[in-house]
Amino acid sequence: MKRNYIFFKALAAFFLVNFTALDAQLTIITSGSLEPGGVSNNGVVAIQTSGGIAYKWDVNGGLVQIGAITAGSGAGRSGISYDGRKISSTMTNQATAMNEISLYDIPSSTWTNLGSLGSSSGGNTGSAWGISGNGNVVMGLGWISAGTAHAVKWQSGTMTDLGSIVAGRSSRANGASFDGSVIVGWQDDANGSRRGAKWVNGVESYITDNSGNLVGEASAASSDGNTIIGQGLPNPYVWNASTGLTYITHPNAGSFFRGGATGVSADGNTVIGYYRNFPGPPTTGEGFIWTPAGGRVELNAYAASLGINTLNVKMSLPTAISPDGKKIAGMGVNTSNNSLVVFYLDLTTYLSTQEGVRQNTDVSIYPNPVKDILYIKGTGKIEKAGIYNMVGQKIRSFDTVKDQLDVSFLPKGNYILEFSVRGKAQSLKFIKQ
Repeated sequence: MKRNYIFFKALAAFFLVNFTALDAQLTIITSGSLEPGGVSNNGVVAIQTSGGIAYKWDVNGGLVQIGAITAGSGAGRSGISYDGRKISSTMTNQATAMNEISLYDIPSSTWTNLGSLGSSSGGNTGSAWGISGNGNVVMGLGWISAGTAHAVKWQSGTMTDLGSIVAGRSSRANGASFDGSVIVGWQDDANGSRRGAKWVNGVESYITDNSGNLVGEASAASSDGNTIIGQGLPNPYVWNASTGLTYITHPNAGSFFRGGATGVSADGNTVIGYYRNFPGPPTTGEGFIWTPAGGRVELNAYAASLGINTLNVKMSLPTAISPDGKKIAGMGVNTSNNSLVVFYLDLTTYLSTQEGVRQNTDVSIYPNPVKDILYIKGTGKIEKAGIYNMVGQKIRSFDTVKDQLDVSFLPKGNYILEFSVRGKAQSLKFIKQ
């Protein structure tokens, strides 16, 4: 028990070094197919159904319906401002009986229809897909004809067509920086494939990887707009204005097992997303949390490493993360009865710590990542060691360790080497290629 406590405390601190476990909580918000589109810093979750019913949820007030489309069916995704005061969604304009991009003010409990580009398709003039952190910019899709739509943004009472850099093709805006100066989404290429796109002060360009190749749809941006996340084929990506594009990888990724990044914290350092089979239901996959230091960790394994009771919920599709990176909401499966649920994972009560897995003056390991032989260098004699996976399960024990370990037997992935030097337990993370 003592060894497991040390291991889990170290693992938790490695992935989120500003958190230490006290009483993290997983809440089942409701059952059914409802998609959280945003989580505010004060724990308000914006939720929408495929049929156009909008909800808000928080711990104190529970699940409350705040609106519903009354004409036909809607589209889009809800969003919420950083402070939890404004929610974006698609609602019916009662004067026109058309569904359009709309904004809900939580303090006054009122909806405002935000207008259109003047055309419609299937009873919709447009659909909301996101909101800026300050709540002043709402973005989404606006129809310019029955078959073509453009990315749009609403700001200061005006709906603006963000256009398309490919004539005759559609585009859509999904998310934005805090002030809305950077907007991200997708742009159809000449062949009709959705490609990641960004609009910086209204000027559109494609998002590319470090070789200049186009990537998939962009989902969200950090507060300053310098970090953008999205989906690739098959791997999710994290694009940064300074360091370029990083793919979030999975050993099983391929044509029929793909991933997407769905949310990013305001500072750009924590990303959530999923991997799942294609074709197949979204909730049959696996959710993940990613940080630059820790890489990708399956969300249930991450929660288990912190000692969180996951209530038999497989958190297969996390869809929203709060700006402070401490709250995650999404869709999952109750494995006890195979029902769909909406979950809320709250890490707010984790406090800052500098303890955890770290390089130290006693021992270092190299190369890292490693293929076969992991070399050990240090001033102290290692008395015993063990290799653990990211769920805390022991893979192998070593009673005596000299200057190297053969790790060729390990599958690709992230591992923890725990060892003792002069009776002091220490831990180091390594990656097996």
